[in-house]
Amino acid sequence: YVAAKELQAPYELVKEVAAAGKLPVVLFTAGGIATPADAAMMMQLGAEGVFVGSGIFKAGNPAQRAEAIVKATTFYDDPDVVAKVSRGLGEAMVGINVDDIPEPHRLAERGW
Repeated sequence: YVAAKELQAPYELVKEVAAAGKLPVVLFTAGGIATPADAAMMMQLGAEGVFVGSGIFKAGNPAQRAEAIVKATTFYDDPDVVAKVSRGLGEAMVGINVDDIPEPHRLAERGW
């Protein structure tokens, strides 16, 4: 009760965070996830879900790749499942080298 009052937060929320050891906020990852292995790795690193967009739709056989990524996300801690669903998917989304993008079309310039 004291912590909730000091934090000016609802008591039930403070109680939930204390019990769970984390905030009740889902951590999603996105960007660069194009294979089942990518999705499984994000889950192993602590993500609670993944967003995948062009990683599916710009790859060969989007429906099969989407299903494989869902299974790899669900069974991320089972390398046999991840390996099995990764077979026969065709080519993954091909990345774009930033040097090939004209400077005015780049969203950001980083570094010095």
